[in-house]
Amino acid sequence: MDFLRALGFLTILPCPRLESTPEDLGRSSGWFPLAGALLGALLAAAHAGLALLVSPPAAASLTVVLWAFLTRGLHLDGLADTFDGIGGGYSRESRLAIMKDSRLGTFGGIAVASALLLKATLLAGTERTAALQALFLAPVLGRWAILFAMRLFPSARPGGMGDLFRKGCTNRCLFNGTAAALLLSAAAGGLTGILLLPLVPLFALFISRWLSSLLGGLTGDSYGTVCELSELLSLFLFASLR
Repeated sequence: MDFLRALGFLTILPCPRLESTPEDLGRSSGWFPLAGALLGALLAAAHAGLALLVSPPAAASLTVVLWAFLTRGLHLDGLADTFDGIGGGYSRESRLAIMKDSRLGTFGGIAVASALLLKATLLAGTERTAALQALFLAPVLGRWAILFAMRLFPSARPGGMGDLFRKGCTNRCLFNGTAAALLLSAAAGGLTGILLLPLVPLFALFISRWLSSLLGGLTGDSYGTVCELSELLSLFLFASLR
């Protein structure tokens, strides 16, 4: 049940319609890496098929478009709001106010465009087998990173949606998500996957601490930012070490 709740929240894949409160979604967070594994498997399969039909840059670009579509741009939206707030605000209050505005600003547009461009470029420049490994593992590790942000950092908006979500994420959720990420990375990622196991949590903690220092805590948008940047870290490692 919790896996389906996580999958339905994180993707547009058809799932049974479940009534879920933010606390319910928080309790399902231990399944986030496994939901990421299903997403990654679909992306790897799509990329493998596209590579037979079009050039590597085209295959990479189309896969990244599919990636954004399958996730409804959920974490990209968080990335955009976060960078709009950081770039346009001058205090904690002003940054949070800008982040709550649904309109896309200059800094947010640059952040999203940069993330999509980097994903496509890194994939296009990665050897075929490593690219498939990277596509499978990046969604796993990005959603694993969210668990550290939710569990270890306070909310910037007590009582808000992100805070309610965070409260449902228990130590058990972090443990279960970590166990899944460890097994998947070791089994599917080879040496690069194993190398990412300590790097992703450290990177997630670094980004979370930086955002928390600017916002006085983290928000739901912050979790999306941590996910997107951790996915980029995963793709970068596979591109540079293979």
